[in-house]
Amino acid sequence: MVLRLLIVLLVALASGAAAADRPVTFSRPVTFSRDIVPLLQQHCQECHRTGGGAPFTLSEYSHVYKRRDKILEAVEKRLMPPWKAVPGYGDFRGERRLTDAEISTIARWVAGGAPEGDPKDLPLPRDWSVTTVLDSPDVVLRPEQAYTVAARSGDVYRCFSIQTSFSEDRYFRASGVVPGNPKIVHHILAMVDPEGLSARLASGRGSSGDGHSYPCFGGPGVRIDGYLAGWAPGGRPWDLPDGVAMFLPKGARVVLQLHYHNTQLTAQTDRSEVRLRAATGPVQQRLRFMRVGRFSLTIPAGNPSYQIETGAPVFRPIHMIAIHPHMHLLGREMKVWARMNDESVKPLIHIDDWDFNWQGFYWFRTPVPLPVDSRIELTAAWDNSEGNPRNPNKPPRDVYWGERTVDEMGHAAILYTFDDEKPR
Repeated sequence: MVLRLLIVLLVALASGAAAADRPVTFSRPVTFSRDIVPLLQQHCQECHRTGGGAPFTLSEYSHVYKRRDKILEAVEKRLMPPWKAVPGYGDFRGERRLTDAEISTIARWVAGGAPEGDPKDLPLPRDWSVTTVLDSPDVVLRPEQAYTVAARSGDVYRCFSIQTSFSEDRYFRASGVVPGNPKIVHHILAMVDPEGLSARLASGRGSSGDGHSYPCFGGPGVRIDGYLAGWAPGGRPWDLPDGVAMFLPKGARVVLQLHYHNTQLTAQTDRSEVRLRAATGPVQQRLRFMRVGRFSLTIPAGNPSYQIETGAPVFRPIHMIAIHPHMHLLGREMKVWARMNDESVKPLIHIDDWDFNWQGFYWFRTPVPLPVDSRIELTAAWDNSEGNPRNPNKPPRDVYWGERTVDEMGHAAILYTFDDEKPR
């Protein structure tokens, strides 16, 4: 009897092993109409649609079919959708990230010949007509004239100094960016220049010669006292929590930093703009801005992993609303966390595959409270070796902190509010 049971058990195990070796088969093929379009609507069409900012659309079957291999490569390497934050380290709203199962679906579709399927299976087109600050702004900020980007010019960073004409301080609760030429605009930041010093840079050497703009790779070159807007492909309008507003003092200038990338065979012009919606109710808290990082760097030539660890104490109770890690071309990784009074750690953000071309603000799903005597801490790493294809120096040389293309930075910009601030 025992022998018979052993034989049955061995047969069962052998059958299970054979089944495990067989490839998994699916009951139905993956089709564009039924399986791929919902993924495109959720993760891609925010940009890849008419008027969405991307250089091509992913709405029709023919558009997607001819790019199927490049699409698969981009999603498998997680180059697209552009979302650099490591999942699970910080909780953000508006996350653009494909799951492993969704990537597998796209891979099965391509491997199966990328069939269109039955058009009857198509979902309804997604409605992109949601009303935002872009539709009903109170203030529009734009350069006085269009800027021309030369053909095949590569990456161009340009700052535009814009004068405001308010006779009193102003508060705004929402903002949005409208790229003038989505074919060449890669990202935009709108920053408050309280002293108006950017006007001098726009009139100096290297400027456009018209007093409106100047080159600015690493930053605006002047002291910044807050942000009004930020945009990169897929970026959404800023809509602040109730009672929170952005402050724009009277007499200030606004600096628009634009990153252009023109691959066209002809010169392209752009006149992007920022739209603001005024705060209508009581302003309980002003949106604040700070940087946590190190502002004196020497990264030795040849070092493949130069690292820092730094931080800043919290002197007043705050709520963090958004965070923007920032490095230049040598950057490889940044992690930011909060160390609480009891020494517990609250993860804020981790980017383990830094790419200068894909950066921006990450908005916390719920504002993060930090009490007095907690700390915001940060680690960052750079690769200044010959093996770094993004290294602008051949051969590598020592690199220092600075604003220029060949300099480096390492900080996190943080938008926050003071808990104990009195209503205005």
